[in-house]
Amino acid sequence: MDSIIQQDKSHCYICEMSECGDHLDKHHIFGGALRDTSEKYGLTVYLHHNKCHIFGEYSAHQNYYIRVKLQEIAQIRAMEVYGWSENDFRKIFGCSYI
Repeated sequence: MDSIIQQDKSHCYICEMSECGDHLDKHHIFGGALRDTSEKYGLTVYLHHNKCHIFGEYSAHQNYYIRVKLQEIAQIRAMEVYGWSENDFRKIFGCSYI
């Protein structure tokens, strides 16, 4: 499914720049066992592979605060789009991030 969070796939969701030599990856905001669920509900964003996704100091995989903020944004958006309550979200994703 397409992202319900980010419409413009040509720019990084975190730094808002285009590819600029660092290609964009599709980041599943809820990963691991919830990766397929993130995909199913469109809870993904596009991030620069090195700087904003995997290796950078402020990347989704290295920075706790960035990761939690993305989870909060995703939860709020999912609740808006799907008409879920916070409890509905918890049933699917195991906890609440707001």
